[in-house]
Amino acid sequence: MVNDEIAKLIAAAADQGLDEKDRRIKSIMKRVKSAYFASPNDKKLDIPIKRMMRSISSFDPDTFAIAVHGETGSGKSTLFEQRLKDEVSFQPVPDGYGNYVYPVLYIKAPSKASMIDLGEELLDAMDYPTKRRKNEADLIRDVRNALRRRGTRVVVIDEFQHVLDAPKMKGPSHVADSIKNLLQNPKWPIFIVLMGLPEIKEVVLRDPKDQLLRRVDDFALQELSLSNDGKFLEKVLAELIEKRAGLQMPSDRVVDFLERLIYGAHYRLGMVLKIIYHAIEDTLEHDLTEVGMLSWEEGYRRLVNGNADAETNVFASDSWRSILRPVNRRGEFGLATIKAA
Repeated sequence: MVNDEIAKLIAAAADQGLDEKDRRIKSIMKRVKSAYFASPNDKKLDIPIKRMMRSISSFDPDTFAIAVHGETGSGKSTLFEQRLKDEVSFQPVPDGYGNYVYPVLYIKAPSKASMIDLGEELLDAMDYPTKRRKNEADLIRDVRNALRRRGTRVVVIDEFQHVLDAPKMKGPSHVADSIKNLLQNPKWPIFIVLMGLPEIKEVVLRDPKDQLLRRVDDFALQELSLSNDGKFLEKVLAELIEKRAGLQMPSDRVVDFLERLIYGAHYRLGMVLKIIYHAIEDTLEHDLTEVGMLSWEEGYRRLVNGNADAETNVFASDSWRSILRPVNRRGEFGLATIKAA
């Protein structure tokens, strides 16, 4: 929204109500949240990204789709977006006439998305005027032409699991077949990145001719573990708390702190980062210099939208491993229960 004029006006109005302390916290939190960390999953995604770059640079007409899936809060959207932004090959390119062409287009699939819904979303993201609910064949033709004029070779569709909720008539199976046709466009072949929950693999499997399955590279994101990611998380904590926020790690830090952090975040990097953000903000709000355990309790409470009950807070309870708190497909936490000994 930083380029939206209305959003700028609303932000300026909100800023007028902030005092010096609030502005300092705002500045620090902006610096904290702007950090990006290359996780083990980055190396995994280097493979398809390099494949696309080699294919595009050599005019290879044989394109493919990529399925990147993981649970809500695993950080997949941020991960792939950032990887593409970091690659010079996918930056906007001046066309020599004062304009730019854009190699990448990113959209989020709307709820219960059919192929028409996806087509309209793609055209809207390219600022292409379209009449709602036009003939599907015309819509797909417009998408192809607009992608070519825009110079887009990579289309990223996030929240792709929404197509599974589309009406059965021209639902997931039809979407799979249409995506295959987009890939095979001889005039302007494109690469499609499908991101979402693990069930997006079902869309691929529903291709009635089994042709899409042979053209999809599948990449499942790994969950966090203490043995594999303990050192990585220590670097994340040091960067965010000490370097970016100018605070100190808790002097009252418990021995199993990292285990609690990973467990409370359901082994998902995106949720780990949210707990850290909340804990830092709570520390700044209380004018403290170290992110003590009470701030970590508050960070977890905010993540799960829970109450202040210590026995269901993984940073407060001595029996934190017995705390069971479900999380649904939208990343919303349910009420906690205590597992029997």
